[in-house]
Amino acid sequence: MTFALKNLLKTAKNRLPEWLLNFGGKFSHHFSIGLDMGPDRLNLIQMHLVAGKPCVRAAVSIPYGCPLQLIKSDPSRLKALIRQAYQVQPFKGKRVVSCLSADQIKILTVSYKLAEGQQDAAAIIQELRERLKGDTADMIVDYKLIRPEGNNSEKREAIVAVAQRETVLTYLNLLADAGLEVEALDIGPAALTRLVMHLENDGTTNFKNVLLINIGVASSYLTVVWGRRLMLDRAVNFSENCLLARLETVLDMSPDLAEQLLFENRVIPGKEAHEVQQMLDEVLRPKIKTLVEEINKTLIYIASITRGHTVDKIYLVGRAARYQRIAEFLGEQLQVPVVILNPLAAFAFDNENQNDQNWGTRPGMALTAGLSLRTATDIAVTTGLALWKGNGRE
Repeated sequence: MTFALKNLLKTAKNRLPEWLLNFGGKFSHHFSIGLDMGPDRLNLIQMHLVAGKPCVRAAVSIPYGCPLQLIKSDPSRLKALIRQAYQVQPFKGKRVVSCLSADQIKILTVSYKLAEGQQDAAAIIQELRERLKGDTADMIVDYKLIRPEGNNSEKREAIVAVAQRETVLTYLNLLADAGLEVEALDIGPAALTRLVMHLENDGTTNFKNVLLINIGVASSYLTVVWGRRLMLDRAVNFSENCLLARLETVLDMSPDLAEQLLFENRVIPGKEAHEVQQMLDEVLRPKIKTLVEEINKTLIYIASITRGHTVDKIYLVGRAARYQRIAEFLGEQLQVPVVILNPLAAFAFDNENQNDQNWGTRPGMALTAGLSLRTATDIAVTTGLALWKGNGRE
């Protein structure tokens, strides 16, 4: 098991540019490109500073045109997609911050106690070995303490990121063979925390406590950012697919029509808009209630470790957020302000050449924005998590 990949690059060194291991501050004023390889699209975002604040310089979301596995097995296909992105948007440089897909990494909350003289890393390894049945030899691990306060005999908690060593190396090699220079292999929850931090930064030290609900194609994630800390990240059984399947089954409609109704606010011929809205509300409300139940479980846990406190705001991310009733229902049930997050709008992207003004809410775009912000400013985001850092910094 390797913590923070200190020695991993000894293995990968012959596959990545040697200078990547040691480059320093002379490049720090440049902005790396956030790169997310989603299930069916390549997402890229790059920031630059305007009046001292990060704004989107370039952004694309390009369909693969073939199964993702073909892209991952053939760097020339990825290279062609990147070339296409540079042709349509003013991306600069080849340095990227990326992350593994959710199915390639485990994010765990680990509770443990320190024995006398024991370090946190050793205690976490011990707990992981018990939880994973000892299968940790070929894993890469990084962690961040959630509750480090108190004496050594008290229970401590950490968020732990775990990935297979071979998976990490394979992905790094894919990016390198596509002509890219990897600044860091980040963690999804850490990138989203960074995004929230920038959105909530008002120039003071008063940061809100935020729940970010990332509604994905096949699953959703609840990420809690407490001040400047990533406190929790957990998957829940709610997704675009479950909403679409509900519409297709109950209303006996085609997948295309279900997508148009849910994501594009289309109307059904012969029906008034309010009739369609009422019909969707009735059909989808049971599914949305399951999301509320999962959120309540999360808020109860948060209250248990923060002496009764709760979140100040909820951000809703993903294409399903276009169905306004989700945000409205969550706000009504939870009594917390709910904001639909479009990172391209939030960071003042010139969208005049895009036909779809809501494309910033596509799956993966918020994550990609968070990745791109890793080198954008000096705001300290105390996540501490990254599976690989190109300059070797901890």
